[in-house]
Amino acid sequence: MDLCGGHPQKLLSSPKFKTLYLVRHAQGIHNVVLEEKRGIDEIGDVHLSPKLFDAPLSPKGVQQVSEQHKQILESGLLNTIELVITSPLRRAMETAVGIFRGHKDINLSHNFPPIVALELCRERMGLYPCDRRESISTRRICFPEIDFTMVESDEDALWREEERENLEEVSARGFRFLKWLWERPEKEIAVVSHGIFLQQTLCALHEKVTIPLEDSLLTRFANCELRSIRIDESDMEAVTVTTYNCIKNVAPPSPSLHTLE
Repeated sequence: MDLCGGHPQKLLSSPKFKTLYLVRHAQGIHNVVLEEKRGIDEIGDVHLSPKLFDAPLSPKGVQQVSEQHKQILESGLLNTIELVITSPLRRAMETAVGIFRGHKDINLSHNFPPIVALELCRERMGLYPCDRRESISTRRICFPEIDFTMVESDEDALWREEERENLEEVSARGFRFLKWLWERPEKEIAVVSHGIFLQQTLCALHEKVTIPLEDSLLTRFANCELRSIRIDESDMEAVTVTTYNCIKNVAPPSPSLHTLE
């Protein structure tokens, strides 16, 4: 796996590869609240606030999306990406639609790839209301641009009220997500997800699968930051073996996640 554009010689020896454009959601209202709190106890209390349920973007987040949309248009990337996968949490969907749709009526010359919501790439689940999603029947009305057919449960059946998903579970879910992406026919795919999920997946690739990644890929994503990676067949062979070992050490995935493997 390489940073996109990093080692062109590997492309010549890789008959099959995919390029992933990884985007963390723009700033959400929960991010604003947390940035104002510094103490650990205070942060825990804030995260538990029901007012942050399925947190939307902040005004700054909306501006970040607009700026990233302009950059995507100027780079020509919008005409390259074949598919956009988004977490079904509101802040991620607002980011995905804003970046990859924007003001569609004034950009008729550009390609608009389909946007599909998928539970596998959502944030670390449980405990915090900001990471609990609204019902799909409600979100379909707000996001007609998004295909929700891959989300099996209308209500959020994965969020846990008493405990939060541990990092090993996030890593295993990240590997299942990569396997699912690999089986897709598209070669250029954008993923709009969350800071912990993206970082944990990349760190697991580096540490558990021992795929060399640049340090810049392993740090926490900034809000609305885009990074690109390239995956080839040898990477996925290693991920498949490691996924089995990871899954043995965590609780079995829920049926809705298992069916996407």
